Amino acid sequence: MALPSKRENKCPVFPFTKPGSKISWLYNWSPAPTPNSTSLSFIPMQWNHIDIDNLASKTKTANANIIIGFNEPELPDQSNMTPELAAKEWLRCIEPLRKRGIRAGSPGISSAPQGVVWLNAFLRLIHAQGSDVDFYCLHWYGEGLGGFYDYIWSTFHQLPSQNKKVWITEFAATNWNAERPLGREVVGEFLKASVKYLDELEWVEGYAWFGAMTQRDMGAVGRWAGLMEDGGGLTDLGRVYRDM
Repeated sequence: MALPSKRENKCPVFPFTKPGSKISWLYNWSPAPTPNSTSLSFIPMQWNHIDIDNLASKTKTANANIIIGFNEPELPDQSNMTPELAAKEWLRCIEPLRKRGIRAGSPGISSAPQGVVWLNAFLRLIHAQGSDVDFYCLHWYGEGLGGFYDYIWSTFHQLPSQNKKVWITEFAATNWNAERPLGREVVGEFLKASVKYLDELEWVEGYAWFGAMTQRDMGAVGRWAGLMEDGGGLTDLGRVYRDM
């Protein structure tokens, strides 16, 4: 159970880490740790191939033994990488870290139809060179538990190995309407049911609700999905997420 939080977020994360909380790790879409976050394990992400040559030193500085690959590379408005470019940079800079014992999660794909197609193409390229990923990273946003469950099951079974674990590194209930978002109760019930379900799936190793940021920073995902109040405390949803 984790928190994705923007790197520039200055709100401390210790309110999520009361005794008994299952939240244990944090990432922020970059290799540089979030300020005021030492109460959680930080996992670096290499968002795209820019500055990837510094990933090894940043991983060492963060004292991390897990890293996450490129962010939604199949989407032009995200990291926008071809499978060939991503495989080349993975083999050059991430596979050496794996050989040193660092676990590396796959590029995190969106639930757009081309996401799993992209990831399978990438995996074929790195497998051909003797490399691999250590777990699969998936993202999902939308309405309804059925759509979420169908996506993670169908995508998992379209990937080469069902012996690997899955991390849902972004997910939330949203209608993508910032002005008229899904209601507070709808989002809350989705979070409670989905987290309970993920905890029961043996093949899901980790997950991260979007997002550990203030409600004003949630954008089109909708303010009721935010886990933090504008003053830095937890929203009602944040307390539910922490305490489940």
